[in-house]
Amino acid sequence: MTDPSTKKRARQADSDDPLDNNNSASTSTSSHVDDNHSDGATVRKKPRNRDVDKQRSEIEMLMQRIDTPIDLDISAKPIIKPPREFELNVRGSSSGAGSTDFHYYQQLRRKENLRIQLIEAEAAEDTAKEQYKDDLDILKRKDNEKTAKNRAKRQKRKKNKDKRSDAK
Repeated sequence: MTDPSTKKRARQADSDDPLDNNNSASTSTSSHVDDNHSDGATVRKKPRNRDVDKQRSEIEMLMQRIDTPIDLDISAKPIIKPPREFELNVRGSSSGAGSTDFHYYQQLRRKENLRIQLIEAEAAEDTAKEQYKDDLDILKRKDNEKTAKNRAKRQKRKKNKDKRSDAK
């Protein structure tokens, strides 16, 4: 039985060996890698990352059509479904209800509470925007008043300066 390292050394000695494409300077690094797999064991490849491949292919498709505009339909706000007009099978957590009725009741309640929270958050955001606009208008008005007052002072000084230069 021959040792795998002796096979490798014999191959390194024969420089015309087609299996060894490395020169003698790089044999020290490649021999370490090749010795691990010289016993006929298969080399396992890493599994391909399908998400990265998918993203790469999408980017390549976009880069091929670089002249066409891209429609990004990304909405930051969640969609609020309107409430039902009339709920037929109103269920509750009272006694006598079935075992699945309570979970259905909880789900409806959770959805309604979420919808109400989103509506309140929208209303609070609208009032905050209105308050900001009002505050901005007040600041602009104060700034314009101060600017007008300073303009009047400059014009008065200029007028007085012109009077004094005319009097001399």
